[in-house]
Amino acid sequence: MGLNFMPKEEKFFDFLSQQAENLKKAAAFFKSAVKDGVLDEAEVKKIHDLEHEGDTLAHEITDMLNKTFITPIDREDIYALANQLDDVLDMLNAMAGRVKLYKLSPADEHFSQFIDLIDQAADALASAVKFMPDTKRQRRVLDYCIEINRLENLGDAVREKAISQLFENEKDPIMVIKWKEIYEVAEGTLDKCEHVAKVIEAIMVKHG
Repeated sequence: MGLNFMPKEEKFFDFLSQQAENLKKAAAFFKSAVKDGVLDEAEVKKIHDLEHEGDTLAHEITDMLNKTFITPIDREDIYALANQLDDVLDMLNAMAGRVKLYKLSPADEHFSQFIDLIDQAADALASAVKFMPDTKRQRRVLDYCIEINRLENLGDAVREKAISQLFENEKDPIMVIKWKEIYEVAEGTLDKCEHVAKVIEAIMVKHG
């Protein structure tokens, strides 16, 4: 049995999809800025604005939950998905701010790898959320979740290599502290993407 949605309830997945697309947009913009080697005030503000938009969408979903008696899936699942998506964008925004605050080069090899993985994970999340209501594409949704897990595993490997080389090559202890924090936040962002994927998987299993 697939997911059953009454027309009046589809607004939840419209908003969740908007939220996931907003995350995808922020990750893609972050990747572009890193590729250009520039993460100045304008770039950080753009990411912050997208994070603010994500907050607004999350609040609107919560408001709808409070006003809707019948929901297409359990309301706690909608709430969890909305908030987990918001958490990913919060971490992305925090990471951009810290890179600028610490005056670090976004062109760092390992950081660039992290941002590329996050961009891919955000894209997969947007696709997974988009197809959740489509009963004919539930297998595809789970495949996107598997892909996010794969990307998170790659992130673990990048973190290990990045921190190992950081301690080996960087002589300035302050720079070691700064980059270690950034690498860990980046890896944590991928972890959070995987948490979102697990929420999606749980919803699909529950209603499959």
